[in-house]
Amino acid sequence: MSKWWKQKPMRMIQTNLREIDAGLDVDEYIQKLKGFSADVVLFNVGGIVANYPTKLPFHYRNPYLNGDLVGKVLNRVKQEGIRFIARFDFSKVNQVLADQHPEWLYMSAAGEVINYNGQVHTCINGRYQQEHCLEILEEVIDNYLIDGVFFNMAGYVTTDYSGNYHGICQCDNCKQAFYERYGHPLPLKEDINDPVFRLYDKFREETSRELFHKICRFIKGKNENIAIALWAHEGVDIFRSESNTAIDRPLPEWNYSAGHHVKMVLGSWDHMVPSNTAVHFVDFPFRHSSVSPNLTAVRIAQSIVYGAWPDYYVIGTLSNQDDRLCFDAVKQLFGFHKQNEEYYTDIESISDVCLVVPSKSTHHGSMKEFRGIYRILTESHILFDLIHDGMLSDSSVMEKLKKYKTLILPDMRNMSDAVLKNIESYVSEGGNVLVTGRTSTYDAQGNSLDNVMLACTGVRGIRKMIPREKGMYFRVRTGDKEVLNGFEDLDIIYLYDDFMELDVDDDCEKYLAYIPTCMFGPPEKCYYAVETTIPGMISKQYGKGKCVFIPWSIGKHYESLSNHAHSMLLVGALRDLLQVKNIVSADVSPLVELASHIQKDGKWQLVSLVNHSGQLGTGFFEPLTIYDIPVRLKVDRPVTGVKALYGGMSLNFHVDNGSELSFTLPRLELFETIVIEFS
Repeated sequence: MSKWWKQKPMRMIQTNLREIDAGLDVDEYIQKLKGFSADVVLFNVGGIVANYPTKLPFHYRNPYLNGDLVGKVLNRVKQEGIRFIARFDFSKVNQVLADQHPEWLYMSAAGEVINYNGQVHTCINGRYQQEHCLEILEEVIDNYLIDGVFFNMAGYVTTDYSGNYHGICQCDNCKQAFYERYGHPLPLKEDINDPVFRLYDKFREETSRELFHKICRFIKGKNENIAIALWAHEGVDIFRSESNTAIDRPLPEWNYSAGHHVKMVLGSWDHMVPSNTAVHFVDFPFRHSSVSPNLTAVRIAQSIVYGAWPDYYVIGTLSNQDDRLCFDAVKQLFGFHKQNEEYYTDIESISDVCLVVPSKSTHHGSMKEFRGIYRILTESHILFDLIHDGMLSDSSVMEKLKKYKTLILPDMRNMSDAVLKNIESYVSEGGNVLVTGRTSTYDAQGNSLDNVMLACTGVRGIRKMIPREKGMYFRVRTGDKEVLNGFEDLDIIYLYDDFMELDVDDDCEKYLAYIPTCMFGPPEKCYYAVETTIPGMISKQYGKGKCVFIPWSIGKHYESLSNHAHSMLLVGALRDLLQVKNIVSADVSPLVELASHIQKDGKWQLVSLVNHSGQLGTGFFEPLTIYDIPVRLKVDRPVTGVKALYGGMSLNFHVDNGSELSFTLPRLELFETIVIEFS
């Protein structure tokens, strides 16, 4: 039998307790959880404060604790059939302990610790995180029948809750460990152009992974049925991410964050289950104010339709919130999921397009390229999966990639030899790839290679890097329009980013013509006189597959201003050059997100729609109701029924030519999942 966390998507509530919540009414607490249809609770157990009578001298006991809060709550949730995940935070210790053990602590270049409200940052290379955390975990596991553990703020924490950055840790433990491993003193600042910092970045990744695996082995050695939850790529059973806001974060808000997180997990790691929490509050400094209920609702809806755990997170308890306007939406969505969880269990995406998450190229700003392309695909109703770029070096990834007809690499600059080999093999064997930006121009360590290393692009070399300048364009030529559809009334596309002029193979097909910067003022001087033959897009047949290369940041352009020309070009490259087709066709606004999944035993197929029409600028309002949406798709089995789960209705349907299913969804509010039942 599979582990408990794999049996079905659970519904999790995290009540992130404060010290003063130690006297909560346990009966009321349980009733609130039941009112939200929760079957998992994430509960503060230890680390910064112990909410149980710890006997360990290095574990700070909650001064408001009266008795055994963990024991009381755990016993009651077990009676109600609710799973209990224990939350720990080893990133800080109380000042009382910090004063006694300075060797445990983070240390800045100026020799200062980070003391925030009496809680002092520890370093992962110090004894507290290396050894004492295991003793705390042992005490809890030996005394309480917990179902899982969650670790908050694991790794190197160099920023405090006010957002102040304190720099690379310079404690003696870090200095010694880094020197022993790499033979260099610690760098003093984060500079991606510094080769020693790039080694340090690798050091952070390696030491964080080593400690985490050490902790995981310890936990599983005590009880293999304890689930481990964290935002991590290895050693995790429940990949727990979060959708949140921040007052100083650059706009626009990434309103697809829940779908992004869930799809990345499902497309990358077969052994993990995804849980993306909708964070109740606005930001750390404003934890008592809630985000819009409509934003919370759309985040949870995305988690539901992609098959993740619905997950909701508040500071305090469910009884002492000062802003409770989200509660009705959360209860309604969790209640809907409880009634219909069987339909979201054991499902898999039917997408044949896969977009790579360029996490290893984040320093280059590549996530903006990713987000822009993500939006274009979603708004065009092209179904797609995600895969984390860390998976592409694995020898087993070829089996995973075989599912997809097209792979998209968004400005994926840092690439190892293994990644290059796997992608080239994928294309050679018949897969298609769309490549953008400066993909494969750096090695895995972030060293610039001054060339495009991905052979399937057909690039021999970079002739010149044309720097970003205002007033640059691409001409859509008459010959381009014979291949790319929909450009009858569009002759030009603006360019405002670095652009590579390339030397390419003779058999490459070239599209668009670069127009160098031209005059843009005064109006009497707004014209251009030069149109080059430098292409803005190339394609090459490579083995049995094909590569289309756009050597500039088309996704970043769209993420910035959402210009129609950039969206049209990307979609044209996919549909007209790489033959990507919409698996499910829905005649509906681009503001509606579309997904489709098949139940693994073949009992039914799901078509889901999420309505984003309530977003206007920074506001999230109730979405506009959309009526009479025609949907069409191919089926390969006899259809016995079509029903809308959220609307609670059966739908009339037609099957033409034995395989063309069509139906009309009468009404779409926040979201809908249509179940297509097969005989």
